[in-house]
Amino acid sequence: MENQVIHALISTEEYRESPDFMNVNLSDFALFLAVMKHKEAQECVLSIILDEPDLRLTQVRVEDVILNKNGRRGIRLDAWALAEDSRQFATEMQNDASEDDLRKRSRYYQGLLDTPALKAGKHTKYRHLPSTIVIFITQTDLFGMDRAMYTFTERCHQIPGMELGDETMKIFLNMSSKNERDELVSLLQYMKNSTLSNPEIIILDDRIRRLDAIVTEVKQSEEWEDAHMSILSTGIDIGRKVGHEEGLEEGRKEGRLEGIHAIINVLREHGLTDSEIIQQLCKSFRLDTGTAEKMFHDFSNHD
Repeated sequence: MENQVIHALISTEEYRESPDFMNVNLSDFALFLAVMKHKEAQECVLSIILDEPDLRLTQVRVEDVILNKNGRRGIRLDAWALAEDSRQFATEMQNDASEDDLRKRSRYYQGLLDTPALKAGKHTKYRHLPSTIVIFITQTDLFGMDRAMYTFTERCHQIPGMELGDETMKIFLNMSSKNERDELVSLLQYMKNSTLSNPEIIILDDRIRRLDAIVTEVKQSEEWEDAHMSILSTGIDIGRKVGHEEGLEEGRKEGRLEGIHAIINVLREHGLTDSEIIQQLCKSFRLDTGTAEKMFHDFSNHD
């Protein structure tokens, strides 16, 4: 098994020339972060999701960390944005919806997003809390009703149609369904297969064209190369260093394995789920799923 893993490893230079380096979709965690750094990209995505063509944002951030009161358990937001009307948005790319309870995760996110919104002091009023929308984008149907979009707000049980009016909203998007507005379905299909020639795209909305232009620009940038290669090169460089220092075949094997372990740690620190890490191992090192799963679980059991 160890020899199979060693021979499956490829160099950074080989990976840069491989088709996988450019054929990455917007649903990929690394590309999603790199693209959503751009204000126009977030405007295109959010305006389609919310069906608000004139939506304008004033601030955007990615990988924003918000800690709870004790500073021990926080959240790392994939993409955060603030609109001109003071609404704030948190958009999460969640490829593996089975990893945790996304319903409760959305509840936790909602609470922490409100935490820094108000300043301390007796003159601070709760009416100053901004409207907050939490969005999870998934590959699968979390609720099993074959909808591409599920929108939740606080309602009164006793009086149908009566809203609480706390200005919170949670949206779950499902790439596997096509039951929604053509623009939204097309956006989700584009995220799944990020090319304008994708036959699953129903309508080539101008916002999808603009988003694709940003995706193309990002993929051709040095920033994307650095972001995408860092996960791979960090582990491989460690492996090469250890193997070189040992100077023996056994040392080189150990070095390569140390490199893979380093990659697993980097991905964990960036908040990827177990299944996403295994998928990344398969892509980066051309491993079959069984080998990648065994390596990941063997490493985890020895943490």
